[in-house]
Amino acid sequence: MTQSLRNIFAFFAVALLGLAPVALSAQAAEWNVDRGASAIRFSGTHAGREFNGRFAQWTARIRFDPENLEQSRLIVVIDTSSATTGDRVQETTLVNPEWFDSANHRFANFRSTSITSLGANRYSARGMLEIKGKETPVTLPFTVDSSGNRARGTGSLTLDRIALGLGTKSDPKAQWVGQKINLSISVSATKG
Repeated sequence: MTQSLRNIFAFFAVALLGLAPVALSAQAAEWNVDRGASAIRFSGTHAGREFNGRFAQWTARIRFDPENLEQSRLIVVIDTSSATTGDRVQETTLVNPEWFDSANHRFANFRSTSITSLGANRYSARGMLEIKGKETPVTLPFTVDSSGNRARGTGSLTLDRIALGLGTKSDPKAQWVGQKINLSISVSATKG
């Protein structure tokens, strides 16, 4: 065997050995989100009255398997400029620098770092929420109901807008807009 053939053989042997652990570790299933049957909504209070809104534009990458939570991951990217409440003043205010600052920080995102089972169909995703370039650790409890290749996941968490740096200049003590903002997520998906 010539030296060049030995080098080629050695290269392929090393490459195959390097890939072996990847091939042996099972990946969690990828899920394709049905955006028409899914929503990310938020609610809170303004001047003592409840308001409700949603993000019209967002994407999610979901890799989830209840039998393989170690390999499961959630990544959600939200276009902050797509926040709608049905109130033009609120919608105009939300994109301003004091709030989402959508011109400079158009996207907010959540990336899970771990997912654990809470029993039955309940789970908890720990991860980082990034808004306006600042990362905050959060825990998202959620449930998954599945049938065959279809699943529906729902989850919610309460966020502290002051801690996230939203609206802190004009309303630092939450006298007008409530300090707590509720975020709810409902996702319908098919196994891809």
